[in-house]
Amino acid sequence: MSRRSLRLLVVLMVLCLAPARWAGAAEAPSAETPVAGGAGKVSEILQEQSAAKGRSWLRQVFGPGMVPLWICSVALIALILERRKSLRPDRILNPAMVERVADLVGELKVPEARKVSDDSPTVVGQAWARGFHEFSLGGMALAESLTNSTVLAFKPLKRNLGAIATIGVISPLLGLLGTVLGMIITFNQIAATGGADKTKLAGGIGLALFTTAGGLIVAIPAILSGRWFTGRLTRIAEQTEEAISRINYRHSHATARRQQDETDAAAPAETPAASGEEAP
Repeated sequence: MSRRSLRLLVVLMVLCLAPARWAGAAEAPSAETPVAGGAGKVSEILQEQSAAKGRSWLRQVFGPGMVPLWICSVALIALILERRKSLRPDRILNPAMVERVADLVGELKVPEARKVSDDSPTVVGQAWARGFHEFSLGGMALAESLTNSTVLAFKPLKRNLGAIATIGVISPLLGLLGTVLGMIITFNQIAATGGADKTKLAGGIGLALFTTAGGLIVAIPAILSGRWFTGRLTRIAEQTEEAISRINYRHSHATARRQQDETDAAAPAETPAASGEEAP
């Protein structure tokens, strides 16, 4: 991951985890607050209780059990942004460059084709420039040299795809772990007090289930984005393979045509005697 992505990751984590301190700064008002003061006092109490519910919800969302999921979500956002920039089709393959290279190779102008590839800022263009260089040294077929250089150039494009897939796998497990731990704590409290308050029991179970929902919310976009990036890379690889096959065909066809022309030019001219005609 680049330094820019790391800085973005740190900033997002601070922004996401900061509300947790605000949520825990104030406690919910007691439900036994006296109702002295008339309707105005009742309205104030209702507003305070509504605000307390909001803070309670924030404590659940930004609570300790959700911290690993927030870290996974922030890391996922940073990885998606980085991969989205790196896997733009115009940064990898330029169709105009491919057609120009194919035309030059069809005319057996391999040095010119190498220059066109080298001038292209795309990943495939730089890879083909190295492939044409290896081919010019001899000992390797054109298709093989272009394929080998392209495979090496495509390896860095798979970076961070494994991390995205890992986040998609571990996020539901982290959510399930938080749920199990929350249920254990809730039932231990019930066993210690010898009874169960329905309100507290429902709140504890709801808090435990929050982590499961959070794990699924993180895992679903992680899985979808990972498959989407993998599919995009696969499509570009297929297009590149098809272009290499077309370039190799044109080169083989042009080479065979040139050899045939050289053979025809080197063949001795047919003499009149050989053709059965009488010399003048």
